[in-house]
Amino acid sequence: MIPEGQYIDVQDGFRFHYYDEGEGEVVVLLHGSGTGASGYTNFKKNFIALKNAGFRVILPDLPGYGFSSKPDNVVYSMDYFNQKIIELLDILDVHKFSLIGNSLGGALSIGLGLNHVERVQKLILMAPGGVEDREMYNEMPGIKKLMSDFLGGDMNQEKIEGLLALFPYDASIVTDEMVQERMEILPLMNSQVLATMAIPNMEEQLHLLHQPVLAFWGMNDQFIPVSGAMKIGEHCPNAQVMLFSQCGHWVMIEQEEVFNSACINFLKN
Repeated sequence: MIPEGQYIDVQDGFRFHYYDEGEGEVVVLLHGSGTGASGYTNFKKNFIALKNAGFRVILPDLPGYGFSSKPDNVVYSMDYFNQKIIELLDILDVHKFSLIGNSLGGALSIGLGLNHVERVQKLILMAPGGVEDREMYNEMPGIKKLMSDFLGGDMNQEKIEGLLALFPYDASIVTDEMVQERMEILPLMNSQVLATMAIPNMEEQLHLLHQPVLAFWGMNDQFIPVSGAMKIGEHCPNAQVMLFSQCGHWVMIEQEEVFNSACINFLKN
C-alpha cells in the first residue's frame, strides 16, 4: 500500500497530493512518467535519505499521476506541469529550492531552472527528457511499449510487469511490491496525460542553465537515450555527469546508495 501524504488545493480546483517532510533547505523531487507512476513509487528509497540528511523534502504527485488531480480537459504541456508546481510551492510559501527530477521530472526541472532562475538553486537530473526531439524518444523500446500498452487500452498486471522489466538493467530487481504499487495507481489514471504530453527539446537552451547541475545516466537506459548525458555535460556551464554501466532508467533505485550519497554531497557543498 502506498502511504497517503497530504492534499492541498491550488488554482482552477486542482488538488495536489504530496509529501512534505523534514526541515532545512528545500529539495523538490519530480518523478517520471509511466503507468502507475507517482512520487512515492519513483523516490521512496531516496526522499527519506534526504530528510535524514537535514533537508526539507517536498515530493508531489505530478498532475495526471498518483493521487493528484487528473483533469481530462487540459494539454499536459511543460508549461502546464510547471505552472502547477509553482502554484504548489507558492501556497507552501517555498521561494527557493533545489530540484531532483527523473525522466519527465528531469525535463520539468530543466524548464523550471530556465524560467525561474531566481528560485531554483541546484538541479539534479536523472536521465531527463527534454534534450532530444520527440521522434528520438518515440524510437526507444521502453517508450514504444509504454505508449502502445497504455494508449491501446486494457492495461493489466501482465503489461505492467512487462513494462517495469524494461526500466532497470537487471529485471530481477522488480519486486511484487513494485508491481502492486503501480497497480494501486493504475485505476486512477486516464489517457489524457500521455496522449497530450508536450515537452519541448531544450537542448539549445542548456547553456543558459547557470545553476550547478548534477546528472545521472544508466548506460543501458531503454527510455531516454544516453546521448543526452553528453549534451548536459557539453552545454551546461556548471555540470557534473555520472554514468553507470549495467544500469537502466532507474539510477535512483539501481544505484540507490551511490545516488543518495552523491545527491546529499552535491546539495550540501
